[in-house]
Amino acid sequence: MLLIYTPYTTNRIKYIMQYVFEERLGVEYSIINNKEEFAGNVSAIKIVYATNDSVTGAFFYAHELLFENDVKEIELNEGVHNNIPVLFFHNNPNAVLNFDVFAAVFYLLSRYEEYLNEALDKHGNYNYKNSILFKLKILDTPVVEQWIELLKKTLLKNFPGLQFKPHKAKFGLSFDIDVAYAYTNRNAVRMIGGLSKKILQLNFSEAKNQLLTLLNKKEDMFDTYDYISISLKTKKPVFFFNMGLYGKFDKNPSFRNKKFRQLIQQISKKAVVGLHPSYASNRNKNLIAIEKNKLEQIIDRPVTASRQHYLKLKFPVTYNNLLSNDFTTDFTMGYSADYGFRAGTCNSFLFFDLFKDESTKLRLYPFAYMDVSLNTYLKLDVEDAKKIVSKLIDITYKYNGVFIPLWHNSTLCNCKEWKGWREVFEHTLREIDNKNFENLFD
Repeated sequence: MLLIYTPYTTNRIKYIMQYVFEERLGVEYSIINNKEEFAGNVSAIKIVYATNDSVTGAFFYAHELLFENDVKEIELNEGVHNNIPVLFFHNNPNAVLNFDVFAAVFYLLSRYEEYLNEALDKHGNYNYKNSILFKLKILDTPVVEQWIELLKKTLLKNFPGLQFKPHKAKFGLSFDIDVAYAYTNRNAVRMIGGLSKKILQLNFSEAKNQLLTLLNKKEDMFDTYDYISISLKTKKPVFFFNMGLYGKFDKNPSFRNKKFRQLIQQISKKAVVGLHPSYASNRNKNLIAIEKNKLEQIIDRPVTASRQHYLKLKFPVTYNNLLSNDFTTDFTMGYSADYGFRAGTCNSFLFFDLFKDESTKLRLYPFAYMDVSLNTYLKLDVEDAKKIVSKLIDITYKYNGVFIPLWHNSTLCNCKEWKGWREVFEHTLREIDNKNFENLFD
């Protein structure tokens, strides 16, 4: 039993100690606030988390962050420990670590900075360039895992007999179905309107492709589901379907469309099916409920997983809307315009609501890269994209994390700007096989 002395216990302390010691390290622990009780316990494994070392134990100097319950601008005190960038660096000579590992992990997992910074992109999302990880040029590194490794080494140095639970690297293939079909399975108004627009814009090549597709002379270019199925073999993925009404950013067929329903039902036999809440529903929990109900009717089972369309994520509103609709997992944690680890980790964690000052039951799974990020935003060629994928897979494997890539049926069309990008997708699958990852969804 590990005993942790701290002057008083806040919800933030409860959350981070549970995450670090129970979830990540697998160490049984107890938090004690009474100095006499702590000192009188004969346990040889004692740590102190406080601003001073007035009681005996391995002393971890505490920043004020975890003893508070408000959200405000704070000094991050960037530093370096064993060549690893850290936050909440300090120079207390009696501490066993020169940074507050618990405050640092909490700061990233809670997405504290996103509650403060209102500089948003065109979709109202947090601008990744304001992230401390981007500024420190470590967005592609799971620093939380690195910090926890430093903590493990420090604990073992002080308590050589301490044992930690092992973890196994996992993968979770994921697909967003934003536009299920390029031309087919649309109502007459949408089909005629789309064709007319192409003709008026003198885009005769596209108009020809649409006509040939509608006349069954050519496969719909976004109908890549057989290719995906064959490529995955026995790998079980998750598919997120947009059930929103047609609009500027929501382009799927009606949920009543027979072919669309059959597609979802067929996929649900071999994959996890989650909701891709529509662009319009992002801050409307009632609309999310309607869309969730549509998808549940189609697959005839509960839907508990989600990923936000356009990765629209506003703390804490988005996640609270999901919680109020009985979602248990979300896969939105990542950036559109860059790859890497938005929360500094390649492992899942529970959402902590800073405004309510409480931990929740919603588990967040970060993704490592999105196809659109590599191609559309970063303008990488296929070979450079494959190098990035390998790097992300290697570092996730090194820290026994969960590697989650984000693909779309439309980007696997092997057409237009996505010509050749199936190579990146297939490279991802080969690298996963080579590392012998376990499947998150099995």
